[in-house]
Amino acid sequence: MPTAIPEPTDRPGARSSLLGAADAPVESTPTVSPRIRHAEPASLVLYEDPLSPWCAVAEWRVTAAAEELPGAFRPLRLEPFPTRLTPRALSKTDRCLFARAARRAAREPELSGSIPDLWLSPDPPLSSLPVLTALCAARLQGPSREVALRAAIRQAALYRGLNVARTDVLLELAELCGLDLARFAAALASPATQQRVEQTLCEALERGVREVPALVIGEEWLVVGARPTEVYRSILRRYLSARVGPSAVRTVH
Repeated sequence: MPTAIPEPTDRPGARSSLLGAADAPVESTPTVSPRIRHAEPASLVLYEDPLSPWCAVAEWRVTAAAEELPGAFRPLRLEPFPTRLTPRALSKTDRCLFARAARRAAREPELSGSIPDLWLSPDPPLSSLPVLTALCAARLQGPSREVALRAAIRQAALYRGLNVARTDVLLELAELCGLDLARFAAALASPATQQRVEQTLCEALERGVREVPALVIGEEWLVVGARPTEVYRSILRRYLSARVGPSAVRTVH
């Protein structure tokens, strides 16, 4: 299991799901040894759910932080982690909590203009599993198709308030993104595609992931919650420093 990065002790915790995001202080940035240039790039895996606006925030911030360290990390890989696995009706309290979280996320510059209507409409998503299954189906047609569909899903859900867990909505978005619709529909309906999502969920749970966004760095460090870009930057530099120093963290396979 990767080593968890401790939550700040003087501020609210950096826990996040559909309901909230990190509120972590800026950390000092250690010096990165130049020896890292000769090391194999480390992996970056972000477990995410497109229904969570904080996952979008985390993706963009991690990507920006990693781009400042060229050659040190592989491209960020997104993996599914359904925060609402089993379909169930939303209570009035659920709707209020999710809408409040969406309003908070809309104050972040990365999500300016987003709206909470996804959770206030008479047709909210009952589970995020169909959305993640759709992304897994799109991945079969290439990474660029998956990226395009994720962007379309986020736009529809977070900016237009559409229930992107509906099959008809997913098919329409897939067609707009240029996917082979027959192949996509077959993969979306295949039990094997959903099983891939569930298998990835099990692997994430074994890594200690319990909520999203959750970043696993080099199979060793686990960072839970959406952090400010400068905090991600500091954590990545700390990881590189520990990796090439005499007290590097043991790799967990």
